[in-house]
Amino acid sequence: AAASDAGRRWIDRALLATPGVGVVLARFALVRFARMLGTLLKAGVSMVPALRIAQQAIGNQTLSDAVGKAIEDVQQGTSLARSLGYCPKLFPASVVEMVAVGEESGRLDEELVRLAGAYEGDLDRRLRMLVSVLEPLMLFVMAAVIGTVIVGMLLPVFTLQDMIQ
Repeated sequence: AAASDAGRRWIDRALLATPGVGVVLARFALVRFARMLGTLLKAGVSMVPALRIAQQAIGNQTLSDAVGKAIEDVQQGTSLARSLGYCPKLFPASVVEMVAVGEESGRLDEELVRLAGAYEGDLDRRLRMLVSVLEPLMLFVMAAVIGTVIVGMLLPVFTLQDMIQ
């Protein structure tokens, strides 16, 4: 199990480092985390158990580990905004500021749900852009595969023709 966990972490780190894809994965994890945490806090769940449940909703082991460190900081008495600020890949500075405002105003649950909604729009835009970039690449790959199959089928025919003559 330890080897598979290490492999999963390596794959998650590689995916996060991939240009374009990494940002989309991080935004997707942020939206899931913020919506889950905001909903749990609104339902009256205390902060640390809500953070633990929201951590499981992230889906990326590397980002989940960073949130685990933030949970430890919150248990030590650090504010949520400050502890989330240590993971800039998942929580950009603007998100940390919004969480800090939510904590100070006592409306963290509403702020997190609003934040999730705002970042869903950003995520949708990034996904559309990523798909528009990947479409030509996919067409090129498909053309290469089809070309290889056709050459593989026609080459023996030409070789047979040379042998007959």
